[in-house]
Amino acid sequence: MSAVTNSGICVKEVRIRNFRSLKSIDVSLSRLTLLIGPNNSGKTSFLEALFAAMGAGKRNLNSDDIYIASEESKPPYERSILIDVLIRPTDDSGNVCDSFPQGSYWLNLWGGGIAQDDKDNDFMAFRTRLTWKQEKGEYNVDRQFLKQWLSDSSNIEAIVTTDGISAKQIEPMALHLLNARRDIDEDMRHQGSYWRRITNDLGLSEEDTKKFEGMLNAINEGIVGNSEVLKHLKSTLGNLDSVISGEKNSIELSPVARRLRDLTKGIDIHFATKGAQPFPLIRHGMGTRSMASVLVFRAFMQWRTLRAKDDDSLHPMLALEEPEAHLHPQGQRALYNQIRQIPGQVIISTHSPYVAAHTDCADLRSFQKNASETSVTGIDVSGIKEEDLKKMKWKVLNTHGDMLFASALVLFEGETEEQQFPVYAKRYWNRDHNELGISFIGVGGAGGYLPFLRLVKGLGLNWYIFSDAEQDALNKMSAALKDKYIDINDYTKCPNVITLTHGQDIEAYLIEGYTDAIEAVLNHCNKSNNYIADYINDMTGKKGKGGKKRDYKSDHDGGKERALSDILKEGKTKYADAIAHEIVSLVDESRRIPRRIRDLFDQMAKDIGVAEHSEEKMV
Repeated sequence: MSAVTNSGICVKEVRIRNFRSLKSIDVSLSRLTLLIGPNNSGKTSFLEALFAAMGAGKRNLNSDDIYIASEESKPPYERSILIDVLIRPTDDSGNVCDSFPQGSYWLNLWGGGIAQDDKDNDFMAFRTRLTWKQEKGEYNVDRQFLKQWLSDSSNIEAIVTTDGISAKQIEPMALHLLNARRDIDEDMRHQGSYWRRITNDLGLSEEDTKKFEGMLNAINEGIVGNSEVLKHLKSTLGNLDSVISGEKNSIELSPVARRLRDLTKGIDIHFATKGAQPFPLIRHGMGTRSMASVLVFRAFMQWRTLRAKDDDSLHPMLALEEPEAHLHPQGQRALYNQIRQIPGQVIISTHSPYVAAHTDCADLRSFQKNASETSVTGIDVSGIKEEDLKKMKWKVLNTHGDMLFASALVLFEGETEEQQFPVYAKRYWNRDHNELGISFIGVGGAGGYLPFLRLVKGLGLNWYIFSDAEQDALNKMSAALKDKYIDINDYTKCPNVITLTHGQDIEAYLIEGYTDAIEAVLNHCNKSNNYIADYINDMTGKKGKGGKKRDYKSDHDGGKERALSDILKEGKTKYADAIAHEIVSLVDESRRIPRRIRDLFDQMAKDIGVAEHSEEKMV
């Protein structure tokens, strides 16, 4: 069975105004769209707004859904919820085309609801609107076709609407919503579930039905006839006819359902893990049951698509909330591949970096909350080379997918910063950086910034750079920032780019101001009273980087500074974390966070609204 069925249409864009935190958002959709962002950023609200507009089921808009600004106690009556949906025709390959072909099912279904844009391209768009009706003293929901779809969406309230769109005209592309609480056990017991809908009619002929029901009757008679317990129960329950008017011998026991229509209600799924006995899915963990629920929906939509009549068409639409729920990382990756096989369009909201890593960058939509409003951004990949897109996906998403859910992220060159910055952040905010949603990411050298920057800029994430001041490092960082997708020509005027000074790298910067702390760590880690002197004595005359012999003793300071630099660069994994902990524990409070790192945190605190802790809170 084909995984992706071309229905002849696609839902191209959704515009929402005044729905909960979604005051004003425009979201373009692809075949498979992934919604990412922190908790409470509006992802679920988007899915529920779309379900209210075109859902396969009941989800009524009401006054509780109207956007309320932070200074308001209730929304004004003149504020309306608008949910506009744009549908475009597609060709046999699923690509958007200019017009609906003559005789198209959709052309016949929507008739005069199909319009043309300013380029004479066909589209169908409709609006779901919640408005206050003064004459009725209540809110009212209506749905109408749109005669226009403006590229500038700043004034969509002025778009002209036409005739109302009926439920029948929406049903073939109705959205199915699977929330995070899905459970195959609940599905099998709930009358309206996809499991019950697909199993209600087994598709057997009348002849086969009679034959199998005869077998079921024989099985029941055999079980009861050979069970002393059941015969005893049947005899005792037979006394009902003496109390309640009934036929003599009207009691029948059915250990097994006698009718196929009843038998389907008792269908169970048995599943065996490797090397174990099979047992019912309801006794498996929530991860397995949640995954099974998604796969049942996939089976339902594939079967429904396959069984569609020649004169009908169907555009399956699924909104899936947190498919990763209860699954281990490998299971999350495997489930995503299963989701790809669901026909039609799929919209997924997720908090999983493993799911995000398997998504094309162009399909990501980032939801970010600022006070009471949500903004949504996506990456414009037009003009980005295929090779660069692969770097964004495999170098960034595959290894640092958690950055997509950060409230702020700091990019730097390497290992020393990666180990030390979480320690300084803990001292600065008196909270773990993960509690604040901050990610610290090493890009693998000064030449590694660009794929990270393209991703974070495109998704509207809060980003910062902390750079060494070596000229080569500054040149490479500057070149990345000047990329046309980043468009920062002078990093010195960019407040979220912090650099060291005087040509220093991070090791030289720490040596300049924290020799005492570094020496204390070296002595402790190497159980020495004067490790730097021991190192100079041992290493002088031996080959260093590039094969050149080391000569520390000819330096003006006896080689101490250069030896410290070599030690720190050679032992980043060994010393970086310990040095940071030593620095934040210094008696002099003013030295507990290096000055340029404090400058970075001050800027971040200003931007994300979380101030530095007070000394009274320090632990």
